[in-house]
Amino acid sequence: MTVSTRRLDQEFVIEQTEATDKLVKILCELLANGEEREKCLSAQILGKFGNSTAQAALAEALRDEDEDVRSDAVEALISAGKGLDADVLLWSLLNDPVLEVKLSAIDGLAIVGGTVAEEWLTKLAKDRCEDDVAWDGYGAEWDDWLDVQRKSILALGTLKCEASAATLLEAARDPFGQEVWPEVTVALAEMGVTGLLELTGLASDASARVREHTARALSSAKDERVGEILRALFADADPDVRVAAAEVLMARGEEADLAVLLADSEPQMRRLALKAPGKISYSKLEKVAFEDEEETLRVMALERMASIEITKPDALIERIERSLRSASDVFVAALIPVLAKVENEAATSLLTEIATHRTEEAVLKAFIVLHGEKPSVEGLAVLQEQVTSAEQEIRLAALNSLAKLAEGEGDIADNASVQLVWAVSGKLMPEAHDQDILDTAKEKDPSDLGNNGKGEDKPPRVQIDREGNVIEPQAPEEVVAEDEAIADEPAAEDLVAKVTSGANEVVSEEVPEGAIESAEDLPDNVVAFPGSTLGAILNTEDELEKLAEEPVELGKKDMHFLELANELIEKKRVVPGRPDDPALDIRLLALRICGDAKRPELIDALVSALSDRQMQVRFAASQSLVHLVENGLELSEDAIDRILALPPENDVAVRAMRVELLGTSAKPEAEKVVTAALKDKTDAVSASALKVLAGKAEANIDVRSYLPSPRRRLRVTALELVSAEADSSALDDIFEAAQMENGVLIPGAATCLRCYSQEKVLGAMEQWLEGDLSRKLAALEVLNKYVA
Repeated sequence: MTVSTRRLDQEFVIEQTEATDKLVKILCELLANGEEREKCLSAQILGKFGNSTAQAALAEALRDEDEDVRSDAVEALISAGKGLDADVLLWSLLNDPVLEVKLSAIDGLAIVGGTVAEEWLTKLAKDRCEDDVAWDGYGAEWDDWLDVQRKSILALGTLKCEASAATLLEAARDPFGQEVWPEVTVALAEMGVTGLLELTGLASDASARVREHTARALSSAKDERVGEILRALFADADPDVRVAAAEVLMARGEEADLAVLLADSEPQMRRLALKAPGKISYSKLEKVAFEDEEETLRVMALERMASIEITKPDALIERIERSLRSASDVFVAALIPVLAKVENEAATSLLTEIATHRTEEAVLKAFIVLHGEKPSVEGLAVLQEQVTSAEQEIRLAALNSLAKLAEGEGDIADNASVQLVWAVSGKLMPEAHDQDILDTAKEKDPSDLGNNGKGEDKPPRVQIDREGNVIEPQAPEEVVAEDEAIADEPAAEDLVAKVTSGANEVVSEEVPEGAIESAEDLPDNVVAFPGSTLGAILNTEDELEKLAEEPVELGKKDMHFLELANELIEKKRVVPGRPDDPALDIRLLALRICGDAKRPELIDALVSALSDRQMQVRFAASQSLVHLVENGLELSEDAIDRILALPPENDVAVRAMRVELLGTSAKPEAEKVVTAALKDKTDAVSASALKVLAGKAEANIDVRSYLPSPRRRLRVTALELVSAEADSSALDDIFEAAQMENGVLIPGAATCLRCYSQEKVLGAMEQWLEGDLSRKLAALEVLNKYVA
């Protein structure tokens, strides 16, 4: 059986077979007589086949009643790229009012060409041609001709229609027209000698904007005279024109004088010189680094100096000493790798002075990076100290530098490895979390909260009741004793006895005249809400169904009070960049960095972290171990035994990764765990087990049986696995799996089908297109992705 190895990024090449001809006929029939969605999908697919039958059907579909069908049909014709008929495309351009159809037709005419096409494109580049062209009358807010004009201009450049050059310049200089200079200059650049002559004149145009467009348009021109025009624009008086010319020169691979760029008054020109791959002398870089007005450029110059040889170290150190006191932290940070390259006593002394007096984060981070690249005992001590820094960026930089040192050999590498093991194990800051909580608690003084916060002399905070009314604070002498308040309140047993005995005098007899005494006296749109839990219990279901709150209107005073109340809310202080638990953050960073570990002790620390109490630690450790296993690491028998001895895991993702780790072992205990995981109720765990067991012949797993599974993760895994088998009998199962859940797995099914013989797949498509509408649409979606 022939197996296709085509992938998504490869172009689809159709094989002309009997199955192909049958499928094209079915698609042509659907394009002519199907539903709207069937027509659109059929048109998109037929453009991939490109034979005469498909082209004829697509040309006929250009007169369909539905504009979406016409748009898909003309785009399909263009995508085919062969057998295009200029008359058919020109008809759509002139008679179809839909803008998308017109633009696609212009793309097709740019491929076909011809006298008639060039004539109409030249007309549309200059005028709307109202009498001959149908326009959409509903687009009053935007004139479709503006897009058609731009497209026509570019098409004339593609066709190299030199006769239209004068017309294009006339359209660009139209004072009442739109800005089309970018399109006109690009079109002229593609027209050969005639266009270059026009661009030579535009290079000296009075408008700097036109000269800039001219420079940028020359990036695609293929003529030796282009360099002369660009060098003239490179010396232009306008800085934007000079920048455009310099960028185009560099993009074309032509030499640009970097010394001239560095001496230019425009910062963007100097930035281009510093970014260019060409060679810049040390003296010029030093001048920019210490004399330029732009700090960004000074830093860029220092970065380039750090990669070349320092020719005058003594003079450099003198300049650094003079500028060090007033320099910014970013500039000083860029100086550190330059000084490290000098490697003499004066530079070492200066680095020590900087490390002592400049404690900004950027400077400290630069030192940390340097210590990772140049091993030293002093540098290792700095990394050991800064790995527990209060700033996360510093901690991360220190851990990365320790990981670089651990890759080497010797005592420093061993000590760096030990530091990483401690970081992974949580031994660097074991009490950091508790201390952080204590520090946060000390930030608030309880006496600041007033009487409500047990303060002695502070005024109470604002209080509101359930209805939003402000509760005024009571004076100390007016406070009612708690015992008296309890004595005056009737007991719940007395209330129940009175209600159940039919007594009517539960409420005080002193009722104001005209007051509502019962719920029956209330209007229909007002509901008597119970004032207690007992009243709520005694309400009947009929009364509860009639509950409807009376609307409350808020006045200006109410809104002002709400605004004030919002400002008085006590909020928890959040410090950006500071995690809640620095110790945990250090462990997580170290665990992820150790995902590229090669030393056995680091891998052993990762395995030990799998039994940590923190779920985040277990997840990060599992993720790093899986990454190592995928890159060829073989876990030792001791590591497998320790994983098997772990207690049951609650987190689904960690359990799934644990199954993947155990799947690398041939031990019966590990295989037993993986087999049991196949029946797990969570999709991630069972899918991980399926992936592991499918690769083992002794497991005897029928992957196809999981294609119709209602669990999506299992179906996705089954599609990935069944594609490796290339069993043509599984095609129907793959299609059935693609239809489930409204076709959410159609792209995956199409990818899977690409591993099978094209003849088998297209033959199966004929049968899939014979079902009801939903089945047809699913088959068309799969086929459209398959031929994409």
